[in-house]
Amino acid sequence: MGFLLRDSKKVYREVEEPYAVFHKGCGTLFRIGEKIEMESYFDSVTNRYRAFGFHGEADEITLMELPKDQEEIDRVFGIVDYIGRLYQKQMTN
Repeated sequence: MGFLLRDSKKVYREVEEPYAVFHKGCGTLFRIGEKIEMESYFDSVTNRYRAFGFHGEADEITLMELPKDQEEIDRVFGIVDYIGRLYQKQMTN
């Protein structure tokens, strides 16, 4: 069973293992996709930050498995900073 990455008007793609890359300090979502793609993207982003000396910013970039719940994925995709709140919720559980 796949999960849709969508907004109210368009389905962008379907994923089996939904993961997100985001900035945990400010809750900015960078990208959502398949686990393997997001692992590669995470490495690419953090390596770029570090290459330019932004080690603190690189440390704020986070890779997170998303709940296997379509409604939660829709919220992450459509609500600003929802990923940050979801991350904090997971960290306290």
